[in-house]
Amino acid sequence: MLKNVVALDVEVATNRIYWCDLSYRKIYSAYMDKASDPAEQEVLVDEQLHSPEGLAVDWVHKHIYWTDSGNKTISVATIDGGRRCTLFSRDLSEPRAIAVDPLRGFMYWSDWGYQAKIEKSGLNGVDRQTLVSDNIEWPNGITLDLLNQRLYWVDSKLHQLSSIDLSGGNRKMLISSPDFLSHPFGIAVFEDKVFWTDLENEAIFSANRLNGLEISVLAENLNNPHDIVIFHELKQPRAADACELSAQPNGGCEYLCLPAPQISSPSPKYTCACPDTMWLGPDMKRCYRAPQSTSTTTLAPTTARTLADTTRAPGATVHSLTHQNHSTETPSLAAAVPGSASGPRAPSVKPSTPSPATSNHSQHYGNEGGKMGSTVTAAVIGILVPMAVIALLCVSGYLIWRNWKRKNTKSMNFDNPVYRKTTEEEDEDELHIGRTAQIGHVYPARVALSLEDDGLP
Repeated sequence: MLKNVVALDVEVATNRIYWCDLSYRKIYSAYMDKASDPAEQEVLVDEQLHSPEGLAVDWVHKHIYWTDSGNKTISVATIDGGRRCTLFSRDLSEPRAIAVDPLRGFMYWSDWGYQAKIEKSGLNGVDRQTLVSDNIEWPNGITLDLLNQRLYWVDSKLHQLSSIDLSGGNRKMLISSPDFLSHPFGIAVFEDKVFWTDLENEAIFSANRLNGLEISVLAENLNNPHDIVIFHELKQPRAADACELSAQPNGGCEYLCLPAPQISSPSPKYTCACPDTMWLGPDMKRCYRAPQSTSTTTLAPTTARTLADTTRAPGATVHSLTHQNHSTETPSLAAAVPGSASGPRAPSVKPSTPSPATSNHSQHYGNEGGKMGSTVTAAVIGILVPMAVIALLCVSGYLIWRNWKRKNTKSMNFDNPVYRKTTEEEDEDELHIGRTAQIGHVYPARVALSLEDDGLP
């Protein structure tokens, strides 16, 4: 039973839908035609989730990506939820929506925290960069137009709908309206139309994606419409899975094989990743236990190809998510979501603080993580060994010098109350200085004088 669903995505090829439930703190999946049956709803991820608010499906490499505003993380898992790892756990305040481009190996996400922004990185967590950080407050929803290489987002505080190219340039504000964008949350784009949900208007709107005109209401009188996706095969063009093109299964990776961003032609096609409690080994493929928790990925070059985008076709179906409140229980997490109707209108803004379990739960990418350990070890040995040798030489030199000095120094020993002078060469020559009652005075020896004539001439 749905309780507090705020994010969803689809996999067109398998006719499946995926969603996050804030109240249950789980990620689910089901076939589209059976999703209403609780018995057909499969739990994919149900551990270490706090507030999963964004979800995206990589339909090419069969992965799911999600944001967690409670844990301040962005994670990835196989599409069945069996294998997972944390990609980011630093510099995230309130991560919200997420979108993926598996054709080029990138993902994009919004953060409505203390310093609101839209960021981008590779699907394996490398090459992180900020695309939008100015004139942005509450970027609730984002979506990608892969054919035209643009990103669209709605800002529920500024009441705006804007777009940029996938490098962060050529920014355009298409709509600015407190009426039609009273509290927008989800957004989707297809062909020449952009669609969005609005919590306060309880409706779904559409407009021309090029100029923001031709605004119309598609559905109204909805109960907290959060996310929205387009279910059409042109939204998910087919492409080659780089990990499966390798001579070895799963790209030779023991755990996760993640697509790498295609920045240039020499760019590696994928990387290997390990669970949060393990490190990537020297071969950049196998995982090993480590004393501290870490998320590890590395580059493993191979070759692959990317199929071109297919042409557009009419007849897309728009699917919207409406929040069904079947329980009297009000989840405490809803108050932390600025788009939640039951929560306050303004989010509780707090500064971004790094998680204590970073890296440990942070990135240790293959050709960095594998070399970093040996480099640090060599540097420590190179410093400690010379210091130990120098210290040993100094101590030895001091002991030799002290021994030599003792042998070549004459000593004088005094025994109170009589001071005696002794030397090693003249043991028989002694000088005794006696203390008498006449301290400080020396009297000459007494001389006897005779006044009688002793007969001397």
